[in-house]
Parts: sequence; structure tokens; C-alpha cells
Amino acid sequence: MTSAKASVAATAIFLSPISGLVRAALVTNILGIGFVGDAFAAATKIPNVLQNLLGEGALSAAFIPEYSKNVEDDPVTAGQIAGAIASFLLVITSLLVAIGVFAARPIARCIAWGFDEDRLDLTVQLMRIITIGSGILVMSSWCLGILNSHRKLFLSYIAPVIWNMTQIVVLITVTLSHWTQLSQVQALSWALVVGALAQLLIQLPSTFRSNPHIRFNFQWKTVGSRKVIKRLGPAILGRGALQISAFVDLALASLLGVGAAAAMVAAQALFLLPLSLLGTSVAAAELPELSRSKNIQSSTNRISKRLPEMLWIAGIIIALYLVAGKPLVDTIFNLGGLRTKIPSDDLTLIAMTLGAYSLAIPALLGSRLLQNLLFSIGDTSTPAKIGIKRLLISALTGIFLMFQFDQIMIVGDSIIGFGDLSLRFSPIADSVRLNNELPARLGAVGLAIGATCGAWFEFFHLRKITLIKSNRKRLTSSNLHRYITPSLIASSIGIGIHQISFKNALLQITAIGSVMLLVHFGTSLAIRTPTALDIGSKVKMRLGFQSKHPPLPPRENEKL
Repeated sequence: MTSAKASVAATAIFLSPISGLVRAALVTNILGIGFVGDAFAAATKIPNVLQNLLGEGALSAAFIPEYSKNVEDDPVTAGQIAGAIASFLLVITSLLVAIGVFAARPIARCIAWGFDEDRLDLTVQLMRIITIGSGILVMSSWCLGILNSHRKLFLSYIAPVIWNMTQIVVLITVTLSHWTQLSQVQALSWALVVGALAQLLIQLPSTFRSNPHIRFNFQWKTVGSRKVIKRLGPAILGRGALQISAFVDLALASLLGVGAAAAMVAAQALFLLPLSLLGTSVAAAELPELSRSKNIQSSTNRISKRLPEMLWIAGIIIALYLVAGKPLVDTIFNLGGLRTKIPSDDLTLIAMTLGAYSLAIPALLGSRLLQNLLFSIGDTSTPAKIGIKRLLISALTGIFLMFQFDQIMIVGDSIIGFGDLSLRFSPIADSVRLNNELPARLGAVGLAIGATCGAWFEFFHLRKITLIKSNRKRLTSSNLHRYITPSLIASSIGIGIHQISFKNALLQITAIGSVMLLVHFGTSLAIRTPTALDIGSKVKMRLGFQSKHPPLPPRENEKL
């Protein structure tokens, strides 16, 4: 893929998660961290598994490699495969949506088993609405796969902005109209359905223009269609590990104090932002190209160049989340001070959960690239097996830690309860856990740490398999200290600035963030980090200056 097309992909994908973050900020601010927020979090997460697994996650991994191989030499066959997969998805999705609507209560009870009856009733009511929208989004992901294969990346990733904007408009409207919280959350649920339909309709015309030979059919047993369907199951387990992990976390969070589920969803909105901007953009651009590659050696070379670049960017993101997490979440979820609704203890809980999640960012970005490499050579079973192990590690670690952390409370800006800790393997008493008036507890942080442990296990396991298949001893071609050192120096400077008193969170995060970014980039230039030098050279060229840096020497292999 050319740099221009990669830039187009990055621009389109940038707008989608940013609009999603705005939506998440409004949802958290308006619904709050509590009864209604928990119910809406569960009601969206449960049916969203349908879209995340059958849709953009597994479908891209199973469908794009086969479609991309055929579309240039035999567009008729490619069109037949696309039409068959469309019908297959429509049938499967329709059945699952029907089950989700009519069996919403037993499903919700099995997942959010720790909810009391009132929260469960509201979850069921909202889930029946939102499931319809999730089914529509699966078909939207089918369009995304075709458009990506034809390198038409902008439309496929700008379409979700419409989904987010629909909800943003509704949220602003119901807030200005002073509706009750129950009416607000019901209107928001219907906005999810309307936005999903709009997202699908805007992609359909361009999808069929990309390949006029696409015809809706039920030829599921042809060679190409059978390959895609066969790969779909393992791809669901492999590519969908992140979504399933978040889903399991939500189920476990229902056993924690009131507000834990809503706090986790709020933290995940910021945690998933860099994964969407970096992982999805690069992975979406690379998968079709990797599928066209003639051998695994050239594919591995492409991946080895991407990994250090992602590590460099991930480093400063982790530093910001850890050093300035509290003012960041305060600015985002209290809307820059315009509508201060989230109290300090809830903000601390979100910030600490975000910090725990953030430690997994490099592992998740690396795993996404390595999964793409394996998917491109038709191996979907290996990532699936590793994904299952990751889920088990995340769940077991999270279950153990969440009960220990849920004994610790946040009172104002203080963390209390360490002195009274005892080894627990069950939830705290319902009279305490379900009391919405008591201070927030840190159980969600324990779950986030468990998810991080699982993510790093997955990355190192995928790395090992990749080295074996490509017959290599090392994966990267970079001096890794050049990519890590800048974020460490920026963190130390940020900690110092954090001690300064500011009038509000917006000023604080602006000061800390801007200084840390400048220090990170300046340090990278000083120690000649290749990614920073490339960015600096491009900026100088755009400004009409020539780079004074001599050409970089050949990179030496270094272990990762």
C-alpha cells in the first residue's frame, strides 16, 4: 500500500474512534457511573459481541484474504464469493438477532448474573432494542471487507462516524429536553439502531460499484465460499479475543460494586482509542497486501518494520494514561468542566482502570499484526488456539484479583482499605456491593490487570509461532531502546508537572500532555529514533526545507 493510501486510511479511521470517544463521553456524563450506566453498558456489550465477532473482527480475517486473491484475476469468482458470504451472514445474523431479542432475559441473566432485578430488567429492555442494531452492523462489516479489498478505505471507515453522530445528536437533544434518565437511555438505544442502518446504507452503493459481479446467492459449497466459512469459526476465536475478553470482563464486573461495569466501559473507550487508530488502521491496510504477498518471508519483513513504529507511539500513550489519567478522564467525561456530573471517586476508578488496561497496548498492537500475518497465509486455527488460552489466563487472573481489589475503596482522593485486606474468592456482601451511596471500589482495576496479563501472553505466543513459520531467530530490525527511552523520559517530566496546582483538569492535562509530547518527540530526535526522524523529514519537506539528517544506516537485527 502506498503512503498516500495509508494516510487516507489513517484519516478515515481517525475520525471514527474520535467520534466514538465523544459519544462515550456524553453517555458516561449523562447516564453516570451507577444503576443506569451499568444497565446500558451491559445492554450494549452483550449484543455487540455479535457485531464484533461475526462482523469486522472475524469476517475481515476470513473473507479478505480469499476475496483479495481472486478479485484482480477473476472478479466474477470474487463476486460469487462475496454474494455467498453475504447470504450466509444474513441467515446466521437473523437467527442470532431473533434469539437475542426473544431470549434477552435468560441471556442477560447468564452474563450479568450479579445484577439485582431492577438493573437486570432495564438491561433486558435495552438489549432487545440494541440487538437489532448489532445485527445490521454485521452486514455493514461485509461492505467494509469488500471496500478494503479494493483499497477504498475512506468510505468503509468513515461510515461508523454516522453511527456515532446519530447517538451524539440524540444525547444532546434529550439532555436539553430535560428527559428522565430512563427516557434518555431508551432514546439512545433506538439511536443505535437508526445509526447502524444509516451506516449500512451509505456503504452499499460503493460496495456494488467496486465489483459489478457481486450477486446475492446461496452457493456456500463452492471452493472459495467454503474456505471463507471454514476459516470463520477459528477466526472468531483468534481475532475476537479482545472483544470476548471485554465481554467476560463485563460479566465478571456484574459481581462487583455498583458502577464497576460503567467504569470499565468508560475506561475502555479511552483504552481502545489508540488500538483503533493504530491497530485497526495499519491492520486494515496491511491485510489485503499481506494476502497478495508471494511468501511469508516478505510478509514477515513488512511486519517487522511496523512493530517498532507502533511501540514508539504506544510508549507515549501509556505514559500519558499512567501519569495524567485522572485529569484526562475528568476532562473527557466531565466535558471539559462544562457539565460536571462524575464525582472524584468515580473519576479515580476510571483513571486507575485505564492505567491498568494501557499496559496491554503494545501487546495488543503487536498481536494484531502477527494475527494478520498468519491469516494472510490461511492459518486461522493457530491464533484461535492462542486466543482461547489468552481468555483463560485473563479470566482466571482477573477473577482472583478483582475480589481482592474490590475490598479497597476510594474516598475523595484517598485509597483506603489496604490494612483490612483478606484473601477472598467471592463477592463482598450484597448490602455493601449493591449500595449506590457508598464510595467506589477498585474491583474493576483487578479485572483490567488480568486482561493485560492475557494480552502479553498472547503476543509472546504469536511471536514464537511467527518465528518458527518464517524460519527466523529475530523478529524486529531496530534498536528498541531508541523507541522506549523517549517515553520514559517524558514520563519523569510529566510526573514533575503533575505536582503543580492547576485551576481545572483541562488546563492540567493540556500542560502535562503538551510538555510530554514535546519531550518525547525531542528526545526521539536527539537519540535518532528512525520513526521520529522520518516524521521530521516529512514535515520539513512539506515546509520546503531539506532534512539535515544523513541517511540512516542499515538497521541491525535486535531481539524483541
